[in-house]
Amino acid sequence: MDLPPTASQSPPTFDLTSPTLHPIRIAVPLPYSPHTTLHIQITRLETSNLVFITSTDPSSSGSRSALGSFVYALPNRHQPSDPLCTVLYSLSGSIDFATRAAKILARKTGKPLYLGCSVVFGNPTVEEEVAGLRTAVEETMKVVGADQKG
Repeated sequence: MDLPPTASQSPPTFDLTSPTLHPIRIAVPLPYSPHTTLHIQITRLETSNLVFITSTDPSSSGSRSALGSFVYALPNRHQPSDPLCTVLYSLSGSIDFATRAAKILARKTGKPLYLGCSVVFGNPTVEEEVAGLRTAVEETMKVVGADQKG
């Protein structure tokens, strides 16, 4: 039996001003490909972080970057060294980089993370891809900060 709503019940209210929706944008050259630039956009929210990572190089200046992959990662309370990650949208060229970066950032910050990634390396060596991942994580952590952990 459903009870009719009483006059004392009011609709829930949401504080729309608490998260600051002012993204921080960073552009850094990749270590092994100085003409390729890694672009990172970071939005710090109250309970999570939103990060977009893409790359550009002068040879593809006329073409637009694909949407890339979009993943969600969160810290694992039972196994802190192995964050949980789920793919929300997948593009074969960027899914591995997106998943790795999201897991590392979720573990380091201790907060859930949404990560969009359309990084394109061309034909990278393992060293180039690892250096790109390290650069993305280090630059993001400079903004997000490890002080969020906890």
